[in-house]
Amino acid sequence: MDQYHFLVGEFKKNTAFDPAAASVQLFAWFAQIGEPVERYGNKRGKVVKFSQRNYEKMLFAPETDSIELFSPRIVPPDEADETTNCDALVVYSSGSLFVLAIRASKLALAPLFDAARDIPGLFEHCEYVYCYAETQGYGTGYALGYRQLDDAHPMTFGIPCPANNWAAIKRRGLLDAHLRDVYPINGFTQARLDALPHGRRQALRDAMHAYGRCEAHAGLTFWHVPPEELEAARAALNAHAMLGAYINN
Repeated sequence: MDQYHFLVGEFKKNTAFDPAAASVQLFAWFAQIGEPVERYGNKRGKVVKFSQRNYEKMLFAPETDSIELFSPRIVPPDEADETTNCDALVVYSSGSLFVLAIRASKLALAPLFDAARDIPGLFEHCEYVYCYAETQGYGTGYALGYRQLDDAHPMTFGIPCPANNWAAIKRRGLLDAHLRDVYPINGFTQARLDALPHGRRQALRDAMHAYGRCEAHAGLTFWHVPPEELEAARAALNAHAMLGAYINN
């Protein structure tokens, strides 16, 4: 199955939902990557053809708590699920996170990150940012914390699901003690780093010095880990039981 590149931004606690500002930022990302917005998710949970009037009516409705935008269809509507029938998509969930996804053949992971980083305010409410490559359906479900099956990820009984594991950690209020995984690009606010227990915080600092490189941007420290060092960095942090994707809840 085709690979997609994902960027996930998890919000700080009690982040207010500003639909107008969020919408402007998400449309700016589509413009950055050169993809038009053709469809959106309406308040009934259906993916419908984009209409500025109807979209704005949905966007500012009191009950609206998320934004979903999709690039043009790849195949006719009866041949694929509408939410995965596109080259690019965004999901912005009020008070929780946002997800940006683009077909890997259209944009590499680093340019995806760069395009998002260049949008003013997009990372303002984030305390944790990470980027990864996955199939479209599974990768979107992974970002949102549930198991999304596809041909590359069939149902496998008895094996913990990394997406479900992270969702369980959130439900149990254990986020401050864990990271989700080690990704090619990882970003943390200082508050997110300081919340880790001392031993885990030191282990993360050691790993960030030992593997890859770090840079600061928009109040976050971004840790870039090359592919050949991902498993070593992951093993170093798993030794301290801090990676939630591997903790079976």
